[in-house]
Amino acid sequence: MSNIQTNDTPIKIVTANPEIIMLAKENPRYEQLLLESDHVVADGIGVVIGAKMLDTPLQERIPGYELVHGFLENAAPGHDTFYFYGGKPGIAAEAAKKAMELYPQAKIVGCSDGYGGDGDGDTVAQKIEALQPHHIFVALGAPKQEEWIAEHAHRFSHTLMMGVGGSFDVLSGQVNRAPKIFIKLNLEWFHRLITQPTRAKRMLKIPLFLREVKKSKRQK
Repeated sequence: MSNIQTNDTPIKIVTANPEIIMLAKENPRYEQLLLESDHVVADGIGVVIGAKMLDTPLQERIPGYELVHGFLENAAPGHDTFYFYGGKPGIAAEAAKKAMELYPQAKIVGCSDGYGGDGDGDTVAQKIEALQPHHIFVALGAPKQEEWIAEHAHRFSHTLMMGVGGSFDVLSGQVNRAPKIFIKLNLEWFHRLITQPTRAKRMLKIPLFLREVKKSKRQK
């Protein structure tokens, strides 16, 4: 993302999984936000399977959590700055602490929880605007994180803004990521289901998404 420094407008990234795509199908305004983003990556094996079903195969799945690590790891020492916004109280701060331990070259200039500890979305946006970080990771969940980015993007230039879902929970150690074998076999979703059964309702979006993909293909 070397063009961050030359962009007068922020670069907006959506990490799309079946849940996000289904939300977009149900909400035309949200769908428009996704279409107006600069990059949409396939975060979820369901999206990769769906693309293959439509004869538009994708090279690979790119989890948002791995993108977070990628941007932190490749930060220019003493230059690239980051802001973490979202999650339960204390989670963004803990994730930032862990990130600084792993990637000391990445400068994290601030963090705010997603529960109003630093004020509402407008107040947090003003706080971040004063700092003008190069990267803003927003963990408010879909669709709130993409809506917040769209609403406040005009405040920033030379900035990358990305919705990161539950990445802070994992980075902070609050939630364990799936073992490597699950990730390699594209079964990370299954690990989440058996370790976080409260996600069962959200997981139902995957078969519903694939059913919609199949229906869409028949209609072509």
